[in-house]
Amino acid sequence: MKVKICGIMRSEDAQICEELGADAIGCVHFPGRERCLEPSVIRDIFLSLSPLITRVLVCAPNSVEEALNLAEITGADVLQLYSLSPAEILFLKSHGIRTIRAVDPFSGEADTYEKVVDALLFEVGTPGTGAAYDHCSAPVSRYERVIVAGGLNPFNISEVADMRPYGVDVSSGVEVSVGKKDPSLVKDFIMRCRR
Repeated sequence: MKVKICGIMRSEDAQICEELGADAIGCVHFPGRERCLEPSVIRDIFLSLSPLITRVLVCAPNSVEEALNLAEITGADVLQLYSLSPAEILFLKSHGIRTIRAVDPFSGEADTYEKVVDALLFEVGTPGTGAAYDHCSAPVSRYERVIVAGGLNPFNISEVADMRPYGVDVSSGVEVSVGKKDPSLVKDFIMRCRR
């Protein structure tokens, strides 16, 4: 199971998460969200990492041109999208951009995007708020690559890990304050994912 630590706002936190075994690091460029950073800041954070970790840009571009521009400026390996149609995502893929599409697991959106993205991210409520839900009732096994997000922390990750999703995504559940990760919580979360 892949582990993504999201909402990274500082290079030192990104490096600690990488050292502790995270598979991917996520930075947010989504205006209106607490952890939103400018693309140039995200680029600096991504440049501080080794070439072996996946850099994910969380964004909601208004067009494929904006998406391509964000990918180029930040140096992201993957775009985690909260916008764009399946046809627009296919256009990005034709330009070598890997994509994750956030969907509400109970809305039927997953069926719309499954065939065009590299992975689906299950999340409910306002994006990036860590809204919890009954993860065990989500249709994880119906889709090839599902990343489970929303309200995860070291104390509830075991039940999600038992579902064997492709990956999990945590942000506020391993923080001491908004955007500041707690190394001990990150370590505990990753260890519980690897059991």
